[in-house]
Amino acid sequence: MDEPEEPTSFNQPEPTQLEESKIDEIYSLVSSEFQVLDYYMEQGILTFHVQTDQNSKEAFLKLYRSLKPAGLLPVLRREAGKEILRIMRKPPVKKSNVMINLILFLATLATTFFTGYLISGGQRGLDPVFGGLTFMITIMAILGIHETGHKIMANKHEIEATLPYFIPSPPQLGIGTFGAVIMQKSPPPNSDALFDVGASGPIAGFIVSLLATIIGLPWSQIHFSKELLPGLPPPLLFEVIMPYLVKVPNPPPGRYVYILLHPVAYAGWIGIVVTMLNLLPVGTLDGGHIIESIFKGKARSIFLVISIVLLLFTDFWLMIFFVLIFGLYRHPGPLDNVSSLSTGRKILAIGVLLIFILSLPLPVLLY
Repeated sequence: MDEPEEPTSFNQPEPTQLEESKIDEIYSLVSSEFQVLDYYMEQGILTFHVQTDQNSKEAFLKLYRSLKPAGLLPVLRREAGKEILRIMRKPPVKKSNVMINLILFLATLATTFFTGYLISGGQRGLDPVFGGLTFMITIMAILGIHETGHKIMANKHEIEATLPYFIPSPPQLGIGTFGAVIMQKSPPPNSDALFDVGASGPIAGFIVSLLATIIGLPWSQIHFSKELLPGLPPPLLFEVIMPYLVKVPNPPPGRYVYILLHPVAYAGWIGIVVTMLNLLPVGTLDGGHIIESIFKGKARSIFLVISIVLLLFTDFWLMIFFVLIFGLYRHPGPLDNVSSLSTGRKILAIGVLLIFILSLPLPVLLY
């Protein structure tokens, strides 16, 4: 299962200790982008009361880029009806060890191959080695492209982030991996950047999962059984596309029919379920990033309750405990938490919501 979150690993910015000449220089930079109503030192932090307007988003980005070479970060918040801009010191960034990424990647290749090998053993005419390779390639492509989407958006918005860490799991669990994650080492500058980083991974991963499902379902096998066997809860997407890809015959009297997923289709199923879990609107999950970029911390409890209720209607109700843990953490938000999300991204959010709905397995409603 994919690690359903790109966690914000940066620490809280530290107060600045500035010389008077440095304060004058920063004041000049701030006043060139914002109308400064007042400024003062607050617990060692240089603080400005500024006036914002429709151009404030671009103004903040210019200030952000001007201060970045000096190791400083602007933080804009609305407090008691005022726009408060604080100048913080950028936390030190620890250098990543790429060897860890490589070792975990190779280990996950091995565990996903053996998982595919095991699940292919009971399928007629399917070489387990070939099944292991196809499952490994497909699931690693889904996870890798998901994380690549995050990484590309992080680079676009000048957010420091690591390479993906792939997480292996025992093949006996039937999934071969607990997913992959990149670690953000600096905060997103504004809501647009936060949305882009949060939404890019699930969108990219869903597209690859959809392709894997479309390719793998026609290769899947039809089986009959005298007993009603337990099966995988099908996402709504499966219910929509399966009739066009698989001809399911009527079973003989007294028998049940079921589809034994080809390893490629099984990887697609995992990717779609992972997309659903990633998009739950909680904490610092990908869905939490998106919700934070739109609602700026409002209705957090409501979205947490919605996530729990949705999971209660699925076979993944044990994930409620996972969601509760993430729900304990307050999303830090972007540096500029005043400017609104762009209109285009609000429209795209509707598309992301559709992806979330299509990824939901709702056996209580469907059966």
